[in-house]
Amino acid sequence: MTGSGNTRNMAPLVAAWKQAFHLATNGSGSYGKGLNLHRNGAVAQIHAQPGRLAAAVTAKKATHQAVLLLPELTDNQWDTLADRLAGNPQAVADLLAHRVPAAIADPGHAGGVAIVPDAEEITFSCSCPTGHAGRACDHSAALGHAVTDRLAVTASILLGARGMSARSLAALVRDLMADTDPGTLPADADGTVRADQLYSLAAHRPPHSPPDIDLDPIVPVTTTLHDPPIPGPRAQDLAWMTQDAANRARALLTAIPDPPHDDLADTVRILASPHGIDRLPTAADATGLTETTLRAMMIGYRHGGPAGAHATLAAATIPPSTLEQAAEALRASRAVTLGIIDIADGAITDSTAGVQIRPGLDGRWHPFTLWRADEWRPAPGACDDPAEAFRAARRARAARPLSR
Repeated sequence: MTGSGNTRNMAPLVAAWKQAFHLATNGSGSYGKGLNLHRNGAVAQIHAQPGRLAAAVTAKKATHQAVLLLPELTDNQWDTLADRLAGNPQAVADLLAHRVPAAIADPGHAGGVAIVPDAEEITFSCSCPTGHAGRACDHSAALGHAVTDRLAVTASILLGARGMSARSLAALVRDLMADTDPGTLPADADGTVRADQLYSLAAHRPPHSPPDIDLDPIVPVTTTLHDPPIPGPRAQDLAWMTQDAANRARALLTAIPDPPHDDLADTVRILASPHGIDRLPTAADATGLTETTLRAMMIGYRHGGPAGAHATLAAATIPPSTLEQAAEALRASRAVTLGIIDIADGAITDSTAGVQIRPGLDGRWHPFTLWRADEWRPAPGACDDPAEAFRAARRARAARPLSR
C-alpha cells in the first residue's frame, strides 16, 4: 500500500488508468453521470479480487453492485515484472517497506508489463439492467472514477485485481535478490530519501563482518561539537550522555550486573553530573521531593550509584533477621567501642558516634553520618560487609565534625 507521500509518484499510473477507463466506456454518457455519482459519495468501499474490482453504488435511493472485470497477469508476466523491479533500488526499497513502487506505472520500467490493462480489456458488469447487458452503466462508471482517485493513494488495489498482492510481489523480488546487495537508494527530486526505505534496504543486505578496530583511543566526536540553538542540549550535555551510553554498553558487554536504575535514580544521575545542579528546581517540581533531599541523593549517587541514591531516600527492605545478624556483627566488631547499636526504620545506627549504615537495593550496606539533627548524609565506602561499611561511616564521621 502506498502512502500519501507517494501520490506524486503514482501520477503516471493514475493517468494511464484514467485514459484506459475513459476509452473503455466508448463515449457513453454514463462516463459523465458516473463522475457526478462518485463526487457525491455514491461509491462504497472498493474490493479488489483477482480479475475484478467491485463496490456497492447508491443512486436514486437504490443500491447496485458494480463490477469492473480485468484480466489477470500470467505467472510469466509477474516473473518478468519482479525481475525488472529487482534491478531498481528505489522499487526494492518501496516493496520491502510494503509500498507499491512507482516503477510499475511505466511498462518501460516494468519489463514491458503493463499493470494498467488496455481499454479493450476492461469490461463492465452491474446488477442494474444496463450492467446485466454488459455495457457501461452509471454505477460501473462511478466505480471507475472512484478507482482513479483510489489509485493515487492505494495502488495495491490494481495489483490485486491483476492477480497478485503487493506483499506477494515483494516476496518474489526478495527471492530474486537473495544474498545480493540491492544497491544505493536514489534521492528524490528534493535531494532526500525516506528513512523507512533506507532501513528496509539495510535490513535486506547481507551481513558484513564488523571492522577490527580499537575503539578506546578514538577521540569522541562530541569533543568537536558546538552548542546547538536553544532549546537543544549543550554540546557538553551531549558529550556526557554519549559517555554514559558508552559506559552502559561496556557494562553490558562485560556482563557487569546493572544496578537498580529507575526514573528517579536517572534524574539524580543528571543532577549529579557537572552543571546538573542547574536543573535542581525543575527536578524538585517533577519528583515532588525537596531540593535538600535531592542534594543528599546526589551525594549518595556519587558514592554508591543508583542504589546509593535510593538508600539516601530510604533504606531498602530486607528481612528483620538479616538486620539483627548485621547488628550482632557490628557489636562483635572491634570498631564498636562506645555507644549502643539500634535498629530503626530499616537502618542500623550508633547515635552516640553519629554513624549509620543502611541496606541498599544493590545488596550492599551504605554508610551515613549525622549531619544535623535527624539529618543523615551519605558517605563513601558501601560494601557487602556491614562491619566494613560501619568502619567507613566512622572514618567519614572523624573527617567531618558534626555541623552546628
